[in-house]
Amino acid sequence: MANRCQGQRGAMLIAFSILLIVVLGFIGLALDVGQVIGRKTELQNLADNAALAAAAELVGTPEGLSAAVAKAKSSAAEKSAYQRRTQGVVLSDASIRFASAFDAPASDWQASGAVANPATALFVRVDTQASEPALGRVATAFLGAWSPALRTLDTGARAVAGRTSLRLAPLAVCALSASAASPRTNAALLPAVELLEYGFRRGVAYNLLKLNPHGATAEHFVLNPLAQPGSVGTSAQVSDAAIVPFVCSGSVLYPRIGSALVHVHRPFPAALWPAFNARFNQHAGSGCHPVTAPPDTNIRAFPNTAVNWWMTNAPNAPSALSSGNPLLSVADPESNATPPALGSYGPLWSFSRAAKYSNPKPAGGYLPFATSDWAKLYPAAPAAPVAKPGYPAASTPYLTLGFQTAPVGNTAVAQRRLLNIALLACPLPAGSDVLAQVRGIGRFFMTAPATNGVLSAEFAGAVPEQALLGSAELLR
Repeated sequence: MANRCQGQRGAMLIAFSILLIVVLGFIGLALDVGQVIGRKTELQNLADNAALAAAAELVGTPEGLSAAVAKAKSSAAEKSAYQRRTQGVVLSDASIRFASAFDAPASDWQASGAVANPATALFVRVDTQASEPALGRVATAFLGAWSPALRTLDTGARAVAGRTSLRLAPLAVCALSASAASPRTNAALLPAVELLEYGFRRGVAYNLLKLNPHGATAEHFVLNPLAQPGSVGTSAQVSDAAIVPFVCSGSVLYPRIGSALVHVHRPFPAALWPAFNARFNQHAGSGCHPVTAPPDTNIRAFPNTAVNWWMTNAPNAPSALSSGNPLLSVADPESNATPPALGSYGPLWSFSRAAKYSNPKPAGGYLPFATSDWAKLYPAAPAAPVAKPGYPAASTPYLTLGFQTAPVGNTAVAQRRLLNIALLACPLPAGSDVLAQVRGIGRFFMTAPATNGVLSAEFAGAVPEQALLGSAELLR
């Protein structure tokens, strides 16, 4: 009997020893795998942060490309990035690559030095496994005892980031001129001359739905917010339902236009004008939500009925009247032989002042005219408009407390009334859907809520595309 008990105890000891070895093996495996998972998590966070930092610098220039590489390396070098947040790493150039599409094939991703045209470097990829020396090598504590091949394990992470949108309204109009900057000669102003940008005058409000520099019939277009530049999209992409969210947000879903042609659809639908008015806190019937389409911080319209009106004239519309063949604003003709009626100019200088032409452009920007120049800038019958003493000395009415009305009930965003509008090289070919060349982008300030056939917006100058890039985001 005693021998039998001793035999059972011996068998249990052997089983326990075997089980202990297995358990210790699993514990060792868990510890080693945990190290690898922890390292991979660290590297993924590192790659995500580095890619986002780099993507924010991609503005289509060689300087931006260089800055992107520097920012990626700087982000990875932060001490909180690696080894349990105790140190950073050195990313090599081989781990930072650029492409024109976020889902580009592996062969299209290039190091910064191999990018022929920085304007095509729209997306950045950070791949820690391509960095030299390797970053993801983990020394194992237990697996190496099983096999020499398992003494070290390699892991890594990859992140792609870039911008997928432009802060560009899905409305396009014809440029009034092919020139980005040209002088508007006015004998009464000499030696000073007024600046024109693509034919538009700063400080003058236009009805963007009633212009055509090549005919008497208004031309305006939907800028397809979904089709990538260079291709004509589907009819569904330019349907009213598809366009409304982009009118509300004032953006389109592509990262860059550059020299590519864009798909435009004529005409801009008359039913969509209420969507512009979300900027005035008018969301009912607009198709816009106040969270994704917030109002401006100043929703005060600037018609002639405004209290403390800053001009002597009483405009009969919130923008200069349009007439003639070609269909232009009455403020456009340079001849003063027949000055327009006093009220035909609409409100002047509500957001931006007229500017003086200079070539080259001054480093600090074009210089503004003074309100004392109004009579020479805007001749009218029986008398030119005059700025009242209450016109802001160092600002414009939109930015001045006395001319502001804050929205009620919804969170506001400053300068939401600014529309960035593509200015096209017209005339365009006949047809409802065509490809068009974008000459430039104009910034227009909505002087009042839109109505059917009227979108009154004051020209506030040309803006470079690089200034309208959407926020950088992680894509994969």
